[in-house]
Amino acid sequence: MKTQIDVAVLGLGNMGKTHVGAAKESPYVNRIYGYEPDETFRKSRSAELDVIPESLENIIGNPAIRLVYIASPNEAHVPQAIMALRAGKAVLCEKPMGMSLEEAEKLIAVQEETKGFLQIGFELHYSNMYTQVKQWIDEGLIGTPVNIQCRYYCCEFHKKNSWRSLHSGSFLIGEKLSHYLDLQRWWFDQPAKSVYSVSAPKVVPYFNHRDNHQIITKYNDGGIATLNFIMYIAESFHDDPLQEMIAKQSDDGHFLQYHICGTRGAIETDVFRRRIRRWEFNDGAEQLESKIVETITFDPKEDLQWFHNTHGQNVRVAELVARGLPSEVPARDAYESMKICFAAEQSESEDRIIML
Repeated sequence: MKTQIDVAVLGLGNMGKTHVGAAKESPYVNRIYGYEPDETFRKSRSAELDVIPESLENIIGNPAIRLVYIASPNEAHVPQAIMALRAGKAVLCEKPMGMSLEEAEKLIAVQEETKGFLQIGFELHYSNMYTQVKQWIDEGLIGTPVNIQCRYYCCEFHKKNSWRSLHSGSFLIGEKLSHYLDLQRWWFDQPAKSVYSVSAPKVVPYFNHRDNHQIITKYNDGGIATLNFIMYIAESFHDDPLQEMIAKQSDDGHFLQYHICGTRGAIETDVFRRRIRRWEFNDGAEQLESKIVETITFDPKEDLQWFHNTHGQNVRVAELVARGLPSEVPARDAYESMKICFAAEQSESEDRIIML
């Protein structure tokens, strides 16, 4: 018989709903508690999601609650995570890992002091497209990675007067683009040496934050990674029940592609083509010969498992905690990725290379 644990979800918005859904699916979860700071909303939203409404104080003080999922507003991430860790609870916390590098360092210090389970929500580590890249790299099929390029173009999806559009600074890096910077660091499997990031003038007038980022990261062994992000060029998405979403977006300016180039081959991931490909390089008589040797595609029904597997991550974390296993995305690794994010923000603000 499987060991079951009680869990709590802090923050019951859209992301909180995702955490609740995963907890309900896990055979390792017994009771699910939900928290929102406004008591009236907490009760009504808990009823909608069929969880037990509870105060933060009682959640932290309840020893039966072994795991806390944190899907609260960004500024609450670190205070709530520290509170839970000090109470002996395991924590899965959404990004960003703090509102500043100093806050992230404080969280890491508490995790190392308590030796508690802390995992940051980098769910792309559980997404088939990106774990396949990691497997091919680890098998040596492309040699040593030296150049990783990411092109991410989308439509404006924050909307006017939303908390995201009203958020100041360049928080998009820490909250959204951190996923893609983290993948680059994971694939290179070494510390970053320096970061240089620039941003062109805004096109979206009602954003308080930047709407584009061009981030270049240099790694210790000389490898280079770039992330080219534009949040307005693609055709605005309007739900059409007669068209499948990814198919509609596949040729309207949306791109989410990686090219991972190594000394013996290369890999391409393409979300909107639902495809991952691998090239092999050979020393030909007249030139370097490149050949596509492997192509993998996937069914639309498997989209989220392949390129954004939040659900799978959350189900897996409940199992890890129930079985007493360690985090699969160590907090220190997540911190190294967040260092790149904060350095990119600093680079844009100060118009200079940031050494790490």
